[in-house]
Amino acid sequence: MGLVLEAVLLGLLQGLTEFLPISSSGHVAIGMHLLGWDPGGNLGFLVAVHLGSLGAVLVFTFREIRAMLTNRPRLLLVVVVATVPLAVVGLMAKDLVEELSRNLYAVGGFLILTGGLLSYARTRDQGKETSERLSFGKAFLVGLAQALAILPGVSRSGSTLAAGLTAGLEREQAVRFAFLLAAPAIAGAGLLLALKGEWDEQVPLAATLSGTVISFVASLVAMKVMVSVVARRRLGWFACYCVAVGIFAIVLGVTR
Repeated sequence: MGLVLEAVLLGLLQGLTEFLPISSSGHVAIGMHLLGWDPGGNLGFLVAVHLGSLGAVLVFTFREIRAMLTNRPRLLLVVVVATVPLAVVGLMAKDLVEELSRNLYAVGGFLILTGGLLSYARTRDQGKETSERLSFGKAFLVGLAQALAILPGVSRSGSTLAAGLTAGLEREQAVRFAFLLAAPAIAGAGLLLALKGEWDEQVPLAATLSGTVISFVASLVAMKVMVSVVARRRLGWFACYCVAVGIFAIVLGVTR
């Protein structure tokens, strides 16, 4: 399999799993293991596919972002408060996260944890709160849940969605709030990767660009699917999937 095709597959994984509640970090780590890539390396490629997902979420949430910057300043404050835990934890634990991404047992265990979070989220009753009216305390708690997602295998969208529903957000509000929080989260992850400075030249430019474009398109598709899934209360499917993939990752770790 050529590097361009491998990059396309990894870009597809990144895009789909960034916004579906099944953990992009876990899937990309497993994909890299299967393709023989170093999950802790290939930084230029990883930054690029993250930028593809970032571009997609900026397009998808453009209406909310424009409103935050013009006539809804409280929503902006809520997003900032919810982003603080991830920023702090991300800076403190970035080296640990890199090590864990190379450990298929850890990735598998955290994917099973994501399945549990999604099973819990599907049982939550319909809330009535909007993102803008969310208290700063509840926003911070949602941010703590998002901070869990630095662990490879824990879904950022899944943990944030579960916390948002617990905080009383209406279901569509919860999923769109998770998307809003994704923009600074993905940008921060890409920045941390870029600042590591251990760049390599293993992935040609054509492969990197291909993976980035696929990541952008797949991210847009995943966000549309996610809105529909949450509205129809179909998170149970993803819970079962995460448990199955988690078990697969652990078995893969045993056999390697």
